Amino acid sequence: MEKKKRRLNIVDIVVIVVILAAAVFLGWKLTHRGGDIPAARRGTIRFVVEVDGLRKDLYESTADLVPCQMAASGSLVDGYILEAWANPVEVVSIKAKSPVNQSLEQELLPEEGVEYVNAYYLCECAVDLNDKLNLTGNQEIRLGRSYYLKSVDIEFSGYIISMEKIEK
Repeated sequence: MEKKKRRLNIVDIVVIVVILAAAVFLGWKLTHRGGDIPAARRGTIRFVVEVDGLRKDLYESTADLVPCQMAASGSLVDGYILEAWANPVEVVSIKAKSPVNQSLEQELLPEEGVEYVNAYYLCECAVDLNDKLNLTGNQEIRLGRSYYLKSVDIEFSGYIISMEKIEK
């Protein structure tokens, strides 16, 4: 028996071209999802964290440690506590978490003869301004939001009371 050599006919060529075109189109779609990715727009956010009802002696010892680099989740972040200042305040009661059940708050009376202040910490962090969230570590920087102010030596819970974005 003789073997016939098979040649490509026009139908085979059209099928090959369609398969190649589909592969090129699929590859292009996978590499260009959602358009171009915008370049990172680095900037700085400068904000003030207010810590209410802090013992004056505690504030003074932390103010001596400023300026310092900020930390979050066990590592240093690209942010700094630049400045600290305080205003005297009269404290009537102190709300604290119960040592037995952390979900319960208890009210304590301030110690006699101890002075208290509202402390303010000026912070500055580098961020990607294209991001929808202004993040330092895993915390958002947003006006009115509670903020866990932390460095290697300082750890307070306060509120962000002012914020300014500086584009570089």
